[in-house]
Amino acid sequence: MRRVVALFALGLVLAVAGAGPVVAQEEGFDPRFSNTILGTLGYPEIAINVTPDGFEAPTTLAADHYLVTLSAARGQITYVDFMQPPAGLDEAEMTELALAAARDDLVQPGWGYAGGSNLGNPDVPVSFIIRLDPGEYQIAASIYAPEQGSAETMFLSPLTVTAAAATPTATPGAGVEPPSTVTLEMTDDLRYVVSPDPVPAGPQVWKIANTGTELAHHVVMFRTEGDATADGIIAGFQADFAAMASGTPFAGPPPTMAQFEWVGYAALQSGGATTYAEFDLDPATYAVICFIVDPVSQQPHFLAGMVTVFTVE
Repeated sequence: MRRVVALFALGLVLAVAGAGPVVAQEEGFDPRFSNTILGTLGYPEIAINVTPDGFEAPTTLAADHYLVTLSAARGQITYVDFMQPPAGLDEAEMTELALAAARDDLVQPGWGYAGGSNLGNPDVPVSFIIRLDPGEYQIAASIYAPEQGSAETMFLSPLTVTAAAATPTATPGAGVEPPSTVTLEMTDDLRYVVSPDPVPAGPQVWKIANTGTELAHHVVMFRTEGDATADGIIAGFQADFAAMASGTPFAGPPPTMAQFEWVGYAALQSGGATTYAEFDLDPATYAVICFIVDPVSQQPHFLAGMVTVFTVE
């Protein structure tokens, strides 16, 4: 996610080079996370409040669906993902590699990612529902203060997820999938599939499922121009990056990213992982884009076509 912000900021710098102060970052961000529905479904809650000193979290849970509420110390931005590092790494190595995934969109070979989110707005908690299967996890949560330009700090907390109870409990999450009105599928052939299209306006629960088996993806959602197309966005990014690489100020229209408003996000998910997020979107045209970098080609997934445009009515 930090890579997205960095590219956005760099695009603005190039767009206004020689023309005075850079436009404030907040002008391109309009977080549309919503907590209207998820908190009413009755799922057991994991509260993660991240401070500059770390966070507290459960160390053992039964396999189930959980409502995760993510918050941070005042004025701070935080990120969380339920990660599964391979065996044999010490804590320093795990922390460094988890930070690279969170900050730089670099998928780590051999790691599993069950999903997560980040705060789109300091001081406003974000909720999502995650399905945790049996296994060993590290809850990876990072924090930084954007206005202070502080470095992003990553903290890990081990979590063991045991098999679900043999006798179902009264908890809705015991084997029951959360209700959703929108589905977003992420595939190994580098596509997003959003249904229905158009998406209904207002608070909606999105089922975000990586239906592939080989690749991990995330979701970065933007409000775009009404005539935006996936091919046009990809071509625009390619032109922007060429200008950035040459150090040439933009002439004519602003860079592609500067024409967007960031509205939503879902963190890295490996194949088979499913999370549920809630967004409150106004009628408009939107795009979902994958900035995850392929570890082999070293190219972000969107350059291979992982961009989908959809409408909200």
